[in-house]
Amino acid sequence: MMWLAVVAGAAVGAPLRYLVETSVTSRMRHHPWHQFTWGLHVVNVAGSLVAGVVLATTTGVLRALLLAGFCGAFTTFSGFAWRAHSLRVMSRSAWWWTIITMPTACIAAFWIAWRLAS
Repeated sequence: MMWLAVVAGAAVGAPLRYLVETSVTSRMRHHPWHQFTWGLHVVNVAGSLVAGVVLATTTGVLRALLLAGFCGAFTTFSGFAWRAHSLRVMSRSAWWWTIITMPTACIAAFWIAWRLAS
């Protein structure tokens, strides 16, 4: 039953990540910092907030569905690694900004949400 919950959560999280990331990225294309990974930041910080609340308030199958399934597919380290590598080739300043701000923002969002929900 647990694995089915993870699959169901991932089936919602992955397409939603794609939609949110591409939507935010397309809206920011005229921004002076358009090379910055705005869409990826939004999904990872939002997913970290959700993960903090889920960890503090759920257990069992619901936690597997939301934390491992949905949040696991909605946020992605591979997307971060790929974007960071692309930025390193294009713009070293955007690369540094990304590798410093994204982990910091995600950790802060998770901790704040977890503390508030606990």
